[in-house]
Amino acid sequence: MIERKQEGGRLSVRVESLQQIVRFDIDTDRCCGCKVCIRNCQENVWQWDEEHKHAWPKYADECVRCYICELKCKGNCFEIVPEEVLRHDPLYSEPIFGKGE
Repeated sequence: MIERKQEGGRLSVRVESLQQIVRFDIDTDRCCGCKVCIRNCQENVWQWDEEHKHAWPKYADECVRCYICELKCKGNCFEIVPEEVLRHDPLYSEPIFGKGE
């Protein structure tokens, strides 16, 4: 589930998945339009919003939290905030042969 909230010059995108809850807090007024975050994202999370003239995490659920985009941002205009990680351990599963075998 992806929630997008715009209030003035602030954009908040919150992603809730089986594995994690992550929030992207973006100061859209500080975005200079350099698109460094878009070019450096290996997962293609960031896209350009032509209407509002700023980058935003359109595919935020694909983020692997490498933070390269945040570190490379020239305007330091956003923050990736992990609210909850490893909600479901992907290595844990029911026994293959059933219980008690």
